[in-house]
Amino acid sequence: MVPGIAASADPVLQARLFAYPSAARYRLGVNYQQLPTNVAKVQVYCPFQHDGAMRFDENYGSDPNYVGSSIKPTRFYQEQKGGGASALALNTEHEKWVGEVSAYTSEITDDDFVQPAALWDIIGREAGHQDMIIENLVSSIKDITYPELRKAVYSLFSRVNHDLRSKLEQRTEAAIKAAGF
Repeated sequence: MVPGIAASADPVLQARLFAYPSAARYRLGVNYQQLPTNVAKVQVYCPFQHDGAMRFDENYGSDPNYVGSSIKPTRFYQEQKGGGASALALNTEHEKWVGEVSAYTSEITDDDFVQPAALWDIIGREAGHQDMIIENLVSSIKDITYPELRKAVYSLFSRVNHDLRSKLEQRTEAAIKAAGF
């Protein structure tokens, strides 16, 4: 969108804002916005669109592709006085619709862990399945080189199940020690 312009909370517009990019991803691939005819006139920083076919740029280098990274935290552009067109300020007042519209949210609540906890309990009914999932997770988590990031991962899994966290932490740290890291 043009800097300084935001979409209204109209349900039809919101559906179209979802559907059009979804259709473009299906037809052209995940990097449809990198095609010369679709590329933004103003530079856009969106590291959440990494990799994939038809990548025309440096692919954001080593920047993390998720929000909440302590290595490179997300910083929002703030409107500056006297400086032409700019991004919409985060504290812009929105119209009220069904709920309050917010410019950005990335909080994790206990509700986010209800379904994973239920799935973990279901998987526990079958012998050995929880261990298989733990081993799959260990194979990825052991590659995290920053101990504080591993601790953050363990704390997220503790919100699913405390036993899951303890087994995951024990096995991951044992695998790291065995590998000599």
